[in-house]
Amino acid sequence: MTNSIRLTIPASSGNLGPGFDTMGIAVNLHNTFELSLRDSDTTLDHAEGIDPSLHELCLEVAKTAAQYFFEQSGVSSSHFSLRVFNRIPIARGLASSATFRLAVLEGLNQLTGAGVPHRDIVKWASELEGCTDNAAACYYGGMTASGIIQDRLVYYRCEIPETVDFVAVSPNSAVETDKARGIFARELPRKDAIFTLNHGILLAMAFAQGDYEGMRGLFEDKIHQPQRQAHIPALQPLFDVIAAAETAGAVGAYLSGSGSTMMAVTLRNKEAVAQAMTQALAQRGMQAEIRYLKADNRGLTWEWV
Repeated sequence: MTNSIRLTIPASSGNLGPGFDTMGIAVNLHNTFELSLRDSDTTLDHAEGIDPSLHELCLEVAKTAAQYFFEQSGVSSSHFSLRVFNRIPIARGLASSATFRLAVLEGLNQLTGAGVPHRDIVKWASELEGCTDNAAACYYGGMTASGIIQDRLVYYRCEIPETVDFVAVSPNSAVETDKARGIFARELPRKDAIFTLNHGILLAMAFAQGDYEGMRGLFEDKIHQPQRQAHIPALQPLFDVIAAAETAGAVGAYLSGSGSTMMAVTLRNKEAVAQAMTQALAQRGMQAEIRYLKADNRGLTWEWV
């Protein structure tokens, strides 16, 4: 058996507003990883597209994922070299960390011949991530709703047609997920829980039935977007950007993951939607990068090299 594998994994946009930690969409922006078994020392040999200051952090993420794989699978530990070709911006709410963890877990699964089922690979990645939304979408592609129920991964997915555009507008400021979780209140008012649950169920059904026009108004929540907008400076323009996108014709917009990317879903006029979103940011003195994306319905793919 060859001792090298190449994995290509899409970015994902998590939460979708009311689907906090549960719903995600894979999009056609990809990271590629090459893993090769070696006798000693796990190393990061190449890290294209990653600032050198983050190399040690990326290597530590990979080592932690590897340790978790060996602990959970019972397979004897192995060392490996890792080469990364990064296209997903880090700390922008597009699941860069999930792609790293999935690459190591699935890469080692194949390289060692462990035969771990895909649900366990995604479950382990989700446990490392702290939630299932991004790991499930990155692995399975399309739109996924997922959770760990009675210690097993449960997920449902649907494909998203080519006619749907995603406009990702990423301000220059990074948002670290762990810090972004620190601002939540310990208790949620009953009316806010009902509001978010109602919107999340309706949004999931709309995706499943392909009713994109019916999604208008369904990307609102009361659990995380208002709190993050209120407490994180980089996200102060969030609701201005969402309103601008919807006024320009988007069926909806939301904070992608913990940000700072703000994502619009639209069936037409993607350039006008992007312009409206960036203008809303410019009024707050903020610049941003625009990405026009489509859904990735394939998810994680790999090949021997």
